[in-house]
Amino acid sequence: MTRVRVETFNGFKLMELIHQHIPHDFDPSEFLFAGSARLWAGGITQQLSDIDILARQGSETWRRASELAFEHAPLFGYSPLRTSDHTGDKIARLYGGIVEVCVTWVVPGCDTEELIRTADVIDGLRYLTIPDVVAYKRHLNRPKDLADLAVIERNLRRTPTAVSVLG
Repeated sequence: MTRVRVETFNGFKLMELIHQHIPHDFDPSEFLFAGSARLWAGGITQQLSDIDILARQGSETWRRASELAFEHAPLFGYSPLRTSDHTGDKIARLYGGIVEVCVTWVVPGCDTEELIRTADVIDGLRYLTIPDVVAYKRHLNRPKDLADLAVIERNLRRTPTAVSVLG
């Protein structure tokens, strides 16, 4: 069953939750911000419904995220882990699912190591590239993704690289 989250949050507030864990819980070299966080970091959106983090399999960041999920579960009344609708892998749910940490991304064939290696670095943290955001939003094709793609297109049409990104 596909989850639908209608509530949105100020991106600064959600990112502040994560900054509480960097670097003592999450090593910036072991993860990237996936999902729409790149849109927030690029000033394309102010609101986020959640934060998705893609961590290296077996990394200290993944291990710690899993621990935190179990610590947070009783406080927020959520199960600590859920199974991805797209990959079948476990996802650690922090802060009642507002922050989710996974080790495989939703687009088939994506390589976590490659995504981390080629990520955009903004203020010392890694984010999915805009082309990777476009690819995953096209893959999921949910109403919110279509709306985000329209916003991305409007923003990128102002730059010469827009054609190659939007294809």
